[in-house]
Amino acid sequence: MIRVAAVGDLHVGEDSAGATSSQLAGLEERADLLLLAGDLTRIGTRTEAALLADELACVTEAGLPVVTVLGNHDYHYDQQQAVADCMRSAGAQVLEGEATTIRLPGGSVGVAGVKGFGGGFVGACATEFGETLMKEFVGHTR
Repeated sequence: MIRVAAVGDLHVGEDSAGATSSQLAGLEERADLLLLAGDLTRIGTRTEAALLADELACVTEAGLPVVTVLGNHDYHYDQQQAVADCMRSAGAQVLEGEATTIRLPGGSVGVAGVKGFGGGFVGACATEFGETLMKEFVGHTR
């Protein structure tokens, strides 16, 4: 049996420093893999990503594999490379249109890292937030 912990939309901001670490504490005892499904940061700044990276250290240093993708919030401030670099520096594997296989004592898990924030639920999609191209598209279609 492989135990997978998964969470998305953390939206870590400068005012929420430390809030995630209490949830992550001891996670390596309850899960074999942690998946972070985008919107790691509130507006996609290096500062926000560094805060999350510090909090992730407790599980990555304990040997829990962490795999993540970036979400539209992580692109908003146009510092997505810095956000990804911070996650990598914390020991997380960042997937951007790639796939990986995580080998664990109980078996292997394949993870595909794709983003898809152009769609969603009617009335709750395609906003002028995130990647520059998305902002231009939405601005042009209004």
